[in-house]
Amino acid sequence: MKIHTQPDQLGGVWANAAAVRHSPHEFTIDFLRCDFDDSGQAVNAILVQRVNMSPLFVSQLIAALQDNWSKYATKALPKDIAADFEIEPPPSGDD
Repeated sequence: MKIHTQPDQLGGVWANAAAVRHSPHEFTIDFLRCDFDDSGQAVNAILVQRVNMSPLFVSQLIAALQDNWSKYATKALPKDIAADFEIEPPPSGDD
């Protein structure tokens, strides 16, 4: 897939926090850049991007993040701690 973007968006944005909300029809994720004080408490947050998406896309995004995290952790994390960083899929609710 070829992705087109404006030149000023090529650098992306930095986010170190997110706020997630949902309605019956969509999810909204606000990506934030937070500043922290000396004790580690967030003192300021700037909204760097807001993304609205369908519930179907959210489920696809979760699956893609789990897959990519697993690949990253396998390569980047020491083997003796990689299991501590595994992301478990949510329960299916079929019980």
